[in-house]
Amino acid sequence: MPQHLRPITWIGRAARGLRLACPACLLACLALAPAQTPQAQRAERERQRFPTYRLQAGLVVIDVTVRDRQGRPVGDLKKENFTVFEDNVPQEIVTFSLERIPTSVPLTVAENPEAPPRPAIVNLHNVPPAEVKKEDLQGKRLVILFFDLSSLGTEELIRSVEAAQTFVAKRTTEHDLIAIAVYNTSLQLVQDLTNDRDALLATLKSINPTEAGDQAAEELGEPDTSDEVYVPDTVQFNIFNTDRRLSALESLAKMYMEFPERKSLIYFSSGVTTTGIENDSQIRSTVDAANRSNMTVYTVDSRGLVALPPGGDASRGSAGGRAMFSGSAVQRQTQLLAASQETLTTLAHDTGGAVFQDTNDLGPVFAKVLDDTQMYYVLGYYSTNKKEDGKFRKVRVVVDRPGLRIQHRPGYFASKQFTSLTRAERDRQLEEALTVDRPFSEVPFILQADYFKGEGPAELVPLSIQLAGDGIQFEQKGDQRVAQFEFLAQVAEPKGGVAGVARDIVQVRLPAATAERIRSGQILYTTGFQLRPGEYRMKVLVRDNRSGRLGSFEQSLTVPDLTGKSLETSSIVLGSRLVDVKESAAGIQHQGFGRPFEMPGARRDPLRIGDRRIVPSIGNVFRNRQTLYVYFQVYGAAEDPQTRKPRLETYLMLLREKTKVLEAQPQVIEEWSRDERGAVTVAMALPLRDLPRAAYTLQIHIRDAVADTNLFKRVPVVIE
Repeated sequence: MPQHLRPITWIGRAARGLRLACPACLLACLALAPAQTPQAQRAERERQRFPTYRLQAGLVVIDVTVRDRQGRPVGDLKKENFTVFEDNVPQEIVTFSLERIPTSVPLTVAENPEAPPRPAIVNLHNVPPAEVKKEDLQGKRLVILFFDLSSLGTEELIRSVEAAQTFVAKRTTEHDLIAIAVYNTSLQLVQDLTNDRDALLATLKSINPTEAGDQAAEELGEPDTSDEVYVPDTVQFNIFNTDRRLSALESLAKMYMEFPERKSLIYFSSGVTTTGIENDSQIRSTVDAANRSNMTVYTVDSRGLVALPPGGDASRGSAGGRAMFSGSAVQRQTQLLAASQETLTTLAHDTGGAVFQDTNDLGPVFAKVLDDTQMYYVLGYYSTNKKEDGKFRKVRVVVDRPGLRIQHRPGYFASKQFTSLTRAERDRQLEEALTVDRPFSEVPFILQADYFKGEGPAELVPLSIQLAGDGIQFEQKGDQRVAQFEFLAQVAEPKGGVAGVARDIVQVRLPAATAERIRSGQILYTTGFQLRPGEYRMKVLVRDNRSGRLGSFEQSLTVPDLTGKSLETSSIVLGSRLVDVKESAAGIQHQGFGRPFEMPGARRDPLRIGDRRIVPSIGNVFRNRQTLYVYFQVYGAAEDPQTRKPRLETYLMLLREKTKVLEAQPQVIEEWSRDERGAVTVAMALPLRDLPRAAYTLQIHIRDAVADTNLFKRVPVVIE
């Protein structure tokens, strides 16, 4: 067996009565946060472009598009023609303007001695964010072209890029500022806003696989480490597939939030599936960020008009059994296609954009963007409601001319000074946040819920929560830095009944040097529930009790019935770190009240073996210099009649695009877990050095040699 694939096995007795929300695990992540690297310093500079969006009791600005019955923009309305209502109360319009993008000859006009001089070039790619002049954006149309390389096939990417090249070469003018972003395993802003047609065409050429060459195409998957390219903090959004794409869209919206002008983002993809960690709140958070950034999303399914041959195309085998004859196979194909387009439709609809699918001509999306941004009104008013209560204010705009269609955002959330809230008011804020459908993203965090067989009718569900280090505000107290953050988690049944609630306040007091280090690192907090098998809805809130900033994460949760009557496994937990559970918890205090943030009644921590504990890598994202730890339990293994022990063989195989990259020699386990007869604990280590950055699939094969049965599991992995 190759040296870098040598597995290790841990078998030991888990301690009883462990409180999962352990300060030791929290401190381990705090203390081991890396020092600030050049990449972290770049990220810090970029975070200056991500201001906290708070609408104070000041000017409220609403963009309004008005069209006649034929859909043509109306540009002759005056201030007196408009009336603005906030929660059905009329408001006085104090600012009014008509934004009209000048119509001029496209930049492709042939240059000749008699032609007018070419307009000044604007290129934000070479200008620090703080030095961008407002006049550079006045009277400009802002468009972002976003190519999802993680989903686009070669033909689809060529079709998308060629359509963009035609738009840039033939339709843009000096008043159009275009940016280009790509996403593979990370987000890259390869060209910031500019009207330099040559720079835009050169960037698009580098993306087109027919023009860029193999080397350039391969490099697109590698994050650019130059200062001009935005590299997001993967600690904040380590989510595979769907959520990582949506978080990239959200990052783009936040990047341009400081520019109040209307922005149009054209998203080229081949559909967004629901694989990976499903998080409905991430979709809502992305839409909320786009709306607050005044960004309209236009989604394009670059697959074009898709033909669905019965039984599928040649990329996969035909369905077996009677599916081909009953029509269920074709129905399944249609359902999968519709599901992959559902998120695209949601993004476009909820941001006021449009979706383009089932067409091989991608040009109409550019015509739609030009038409929607040619003319619009900007209305401003000071709200008569001076309460900073944080509630949603519904905005409605009407005109006194009949037969016109009006489009604008539906409203906004009012602000409230957190420092002025009483303890009871802060509690009500959390309670309301649990029930409101609106996502909160000021404190970015993600979570992972796993499941293991419990001691009784309920299964163990450990919950791992990961926060960005810069999401918590530290205050200076002498030579110490102090922070306080609060957790609230709720698990609800399908009919609305609450199955579990957990809450805790964590007070952190650290030396100044340690606090500064964790700003570029992560904070991990763990807890757990005991839940009966079934379907649940889980929502977790994290609040910074110094600034009042709030973050939320919501997802569905399925707890299987681990009966052990057949060969089955717990969750497959992947991690890159092992921590000593005896590490010191100096500087960490818990103020749990009500039901503490723990797993009540649990005799053991399912993620602990002996004196070590695996730290889950939420989203299964790793760096190629780390070691991948694979941990799970097997239930229902047969017992050898002679030895009274099991005999399991486990195999690991790493796949990249259906091609085997690495394969480990089988590991044989012939011992029951000491505190759980009938369960077998499996743990293996896999160093990731020398592996290229890409998306992989980890295949786990479990063979019960006694019963001669097999079980396969597959887990997505990203190496970056």
